[in-house]
Amino acid sequence: MLKAMKSVSTSIGRVPFSLSLVTRAVALICAGALSFSGSVALAQTPLNDRAIVMGVLAAEFALQEGDLATAAATYAEMARRSRDAKVSERAVELLLRARRADEAKEIVNIWQLADAKSPRANQIALALALNTNDEVGALKAVSNAVAFPVETRATAVLDLSRQIAQHKNRDFAVRLASVFTETLPDMAESHYALSIASTGTDYSRINEALISIDRALAIKPNWPQAVAVKARLLTARDEKSSARRAGKVGADSLKLLESAVAANDESRELKLMLARANFDDGKFAEARMLFLALAEGDGDDSDEMKLSATLASFSAQDWETAEAEFNAAIAEERGDAGAVRYYLGRISEARKRWAEAAERYGKVPKSGPGDRYWESQLRIAGALASDKRTLQALSHLQTLTPLTPREKSTYAQTEAAVWREAGDNAKALAALDRALAVDEKDTDVLYESAMVADRMGNAEESEKRLRKVLSLAPDRPDANNALGYALADRGVKLDEARSLIEKAHKAAPEDAAILDSMGWVAFRQGNLNEAEQYLRRALARFQDGEIAAHLGEVLWTQGRKEEARVIWRAQLLQQPDSEILNKTMKRLDP
Repeated sequence: MLKAMKSVSTSIGRVPFSLSLVTRAVALICAGALSFSGSVALAQTPLNDRAIVMGVLAAEFALQEGDLATAAATYAEMARRSRDAKVSERAVELLLRARRADEAKEIVNIWQLADAKSPRANQIALALALNTNDEVGALKAVSNAVAFPVETRATAVLDLSRQIAQHKNRDFAVRLASVFTETLPDMAESHYALSIASTGTDYSRINEALISIDRALAIKPNWPQAVAVKARLLTARDEKSSARRAGKVGADSLKLLESAVAANDESRELKLMLARANFDDGKFAEARMLFLALAEGDGDDSDEMKLSATLASFSAQDWETAEAEFNAAIAEERGDAGAVRYYLGRISEARKRWAEAAERYGKVPKSGPGDRYWESQLRIAGALASDKRTLQALSHLQTLTPLTPREKSTYAQTEAAVWREAGDNAKALAALDRALAVDEKDTDVLYESAMVADRMGNAEESEKRLRKVLSLAPDRPDANNALGYALADRGVKLDEARSLIEKAHKAAPEDAAILDSMGWVAFRQGNLNEAEQYLRRALARFQDGEIAAHLGEVLWTQGRKEEARVIWRAQLLQQPDSEILNKTMKRLDP
């Protein structure tokens, strides 16, 4: 019999878990009995061992034939009759795949009776209870975890806490997590659970969550998972406070991570968090040093850390270092070759080596993560256009076939950019209008068309299109800023202009273009000191001819003409072709 069963098991080997079940069932027959769970009695008339095995086999054969409904129903019946944990587990798996949640809840209860300390059974029980808003069932699952053996209790609490945190009802989530803190107050995981339950995925109760995570860290200092949660909470708190306006978002998070790393120098996880936090905060030199140190450590992610260090150099616009290291990665076959070639193309673009950029983008393969291939193909057209090879750029675009709405949108914008580069704004607008004829609510294309209309000197049409963008996406910072700036530049509807720009500024407080707009509308309203402050901040963040022209005009109006000339001349050395800067200088200082 064993030999015969072995051949059957081989035929269903595509289902590894069921194979172990069949083997186990055969062993139980040979041993003379199925394994029942202690004092748990059969609820129905017991079947003999052979019938249970035959039921398991019948269910697996049904599954192999693609009959999920029959397989799930048969396993559920075998679970009811055998009261066996493994049979129940398999039954629950198939019932969930068959979307029979109510029956799965019933069988999970049998599974838990057969194996009261099964973390997986408890996780599924909680998930099913939360999905069906079964508060009694959810509380039962949480209470079960509290009674788990010491060696598995902390892990069980952590696993359940992640499910609780995703529940939409914050009050109920907090009630569930409070079971842990009330019954296991000395366990750091309990307070961790309450912290993430309090704030969920939308950071709604940040202060409560911070109190709980601090209690977790008091019990388990520098615990990486708790440090990560607190760092995110601090950043979220800063984003909702005045710290955002002062450009201090992430400062407290970085300080926390730096302190944790200093106290626990052996924690690779903490060092990686600190490296990523520095990167996200724009501190690329610090991030690079940390990534390089991690690359030299004992981790098996050395190649990933080296590439992260190179990306830090790329983000810092250290093109020479980034290019050398990306080329080395290609030579050594490290990392995702498509991503590396994409970034090499970006470097060539930044250095205005257009032919080289097009060549590098052309080597990005179709396969790979994300949509770098599509973007690379569009960037080839952009590089050819910048190299004044308009016909080649348009010819390349004609070889592409956009399929998704996003691809169609970006295709239209790229075609428009090619025509703009060629100095033909009318054809650029026509390309965008063709896309809008297909989808008039594409706010990206609509916004770009408004910018082209503005370049054509059609302020009325540009304003109409921007207002349509804002009717579809009222919180879009670039559209609020663009319309606000356009009104301010024309000296009309200045109160509305300021309101629009302030809305954009609130969403992106350190954006140089928006700071420039804040300064320009203040100038138009006669607030010269305020205008100077905003414009100096803008120019410090981004050296640009338009910002320099605006700042110089504010200083000139204040009678500080020599200061204005110094700023204009300095920027003119960097951007001798800046149209607005040259016009401003000619108008005010002929």
